[in-house]
Amino acid sequence: MAPNSIEVMWGPGFIGYTIATMLYGISFGQCVFYLRSFPQDPKKLRLFVMTVFLFDTINQFSITAIYWSILISCRRSMSLQCMTKISLQMPLGAFTTYWIVFFVQCFYASRVWIITGNNHWITGLICILTIASFVGGLIACSLGLYTRSPEALFTTKWTPMSSFTSALCDVVITGSIWLFMRPARTGNVRRESRSYISDMMWILINAGLFSCIVAISLTVLYMFQDGLIGQFYTAAPGAILGKSYMNSMLTVLNARKPIREREQLGYNLTELPTLPTIR
Repeated sequence: MAPNSIEVMWGPGFIGYTIATMLYGISFGQCVFYLRSFPQDPKKLRLFVMTVFLFDTINQFSITAIYWSILISCRRSMSLQCMTKISLQMPLGAFTTYWIVFFVQCFYASRVWIITGNNHWITGLICILTIASFVGGLIACSLGLYTRSPEALFTTKWTPMSSFTSALCDVVITGSIWLFMRPARTGNVRRESRSYISDMMWILINAGLFSCIVAISLTVLYMFQDGLIGQFYTAAPGAILGKSYMNSMLTVLNARKPIREREQLGYNLTELPTLPTIR
């Protein structure tokens, strides 16, 4: 197989696009579930969720347009430029991905601020890493837009630097949540509430772990593809990155419903009279 063949160049990205499409369907369902289940949430939060989902939708259409152009529009074209010059949809897809990551990490920073009791050091570190990751992503997008070359977008060192910083930010967020919500710190809370806090803690950790793994895989694949011409392995996790963060945030928000229902059910059960007290 030729080094610059379509299969090698765009095969990994198309695999990532397929997975991203499934994740977009999940995020769509989660967004509808959130809007229907939490009408009492502050309007700012609901507007924030809808804004992030709008960016996720633009990202999905951008990625779809990319592979439509490559695999359908350019299928019968023998022009090398058709395969090697990127359209505006590719920088747009990357741009919206980094915005989604930025939005979601800001969301987690606000949650960490509350969980840690307004800890300036931890929240400040998360904000610094979030901004650094976002700036690195914007630089990578600018290079891709300026050169109109996929190599500039998928092989620039700014992409793995941004992903590594994002993964490091996720580690700090996850570690902070575990540190401040672990049973040793919630021992003075009554047993039933402590169980709900533990459930929420593990949901937050697992949701953050998924996006962290995707970000780390992008960095690792960059190191693996370094020096290989026309092999864009980082396109696979790059297509999934924004969707993983979107689903992570929606999972955390929607997890409140079953936990609250269990807590409410527990209260109702404790209020039921025992048999000897019934007259």
